[in-house]
Amino acid sequence: MTQTTTDYSHRSPVEKLGITTGQRVEVVGDVGVDLRRELREVLDRGFVRSAELDAAIVLVESLEGAQEVMAVYRPRLREAGYLWLVTWKRGHEHYLNQMSLVAPARRLGLIDNKTCSIDDERSGIRFVIPRAMRGDVSGRASGDMT
Repeated sequence: MTQTTTDYSHRSPVEKLGITTGQRVEVVGDVGVDLRRELREVLDRGFVRSAELDAAIVLVESLEGAQEVMAVYRPRLREAGYLWLVTWKRGHEHYLNQMSLVAPARRLGLIDNKTCSIDDERSGIRFVIPRAMRGDVSGRASGDMT
C-alpha cells in the first residue's frame, strides 16, 4: 500500500494555523513579521493580551520555557481553543524537538493534534484540550477525583 501525503504548500501560514476573522488571538515572541502582518489582516482586529483566547501563538526556545507557556495559556483557552507553540527549525541554535513538548502538555491536559511549517525558519505544533476534558480548565477530566 502506498502512503500519500497532502501538499499544503499552497496554503498561507495563517490558513495552516486555522486562524479566522474575529477570533481572540494572542501572539508572543518572534513568530515572524510576515505571520504577524497576515494574522492582523485576517483577524480584522488587534491581538489580545488578557482574558479568554481562541488561540495563542507563542515562540518557545526551551523545554522549560515551553512548560511555562503551557501552564500560563492552558487556563485561558476557550473549550475549542488551541495553543500553537512555534519553534525554530533544525539547524537553528535554539532548535527544540517538538516531540519533547508532548509529555509536559499531556500533564497539563493538552494534546497535540497538528504540526505545520510556518516559514523557512519556524514550525509550529498545536495543542488542544481533549474533547473529554472540555469544561474543566484545571487539566483534569470531569469526574476524575485524583
